[in-house]
Amino acid sequence: MSMSGPLRLSVAAPAYNEAAGIEAVLTNWHDFLSAQPLASFEIVICDDGSTDGTGDILDRLSQSWPQLRVLHFAKNQGAAAALNAAIAATQGDWVLLTDSDGQFAIENLPDMVEALRRSGAKAAIGIRRKKDAAFAQFGSWASGLVCNLLHGSRMRDFNSAFKLVWGPTLRGLGLEARGMNYSTEVTSRLLERGIVPVEVTIQHRPRAAGASHMKLLRGALHRFLFVCYIALRQLLLWLGVLSRPGS
Repeated sequence: MSMSGPLRLSVAAPAYNEAAGIEAVLTNWHDFLSAQPLASFEIVICDDGSTDGTGDILDRLSQSWPQLRVLHFAKNQGAAAALNAAIAATQGDWVLLTDSDGQFAIENLPDMVEALRRSGAKAAIGIRRKKDAAFAQFGSWASGLVCNLLHGSRMRDFNSAFKLVWGPTLRGLGLEARGMNYSTEVTSRLLERGIVPVEVTIQHRPRAAGASHMKLLRGALHRFLFVCYIALRQLLLWLGVLSRPGS
């Protein structure tokens, strides 16, 4: 693992019915990354069975930008499944995980890279200045509190989806989530391996276009059940029923 020279970077993100704003978001990413001192970069987007033309927009942009690689699901499988497919297709030494709705500014990247270079860590996680609804903020805070207790950690934003992770480690995590809990699972799996992400305060913006596809009550139930699963998994690891993964 080296941060001494220009990075070979991959950006991985899911996309579902983001036709209203995804071209502007990806144009921003492409222009910004093209101006950075990177050895190379790629943007890997998995279209999660969109029905609004998102896939067509992605395919059109990929014809102009060789750095953009597009995967397609025939049917909607969930954000985590789409992100897993994007992660598996990445080739960079470092992988930036983000959303395709524009809420995470790509301009946060240099601060994340600098934090990794200073710390020597294998992962960085962005601490959001929350722009979500109060109910969603409470759910994120509560689940993060429980997950920190389970892991004996002190992550300030356990569930942040904006992460920069050493590629070989990320591609070997064996993620299981299928819906919106992938960000929680990535942090949990890193901590299981003894990898404590360095935290960086980042800009987190409201959506510029489109609407969130999260159903609050169903999402809250799934979040609760997923945290219960993490608790059971940590118990089984502690008891030795499951093998503790290496870093």
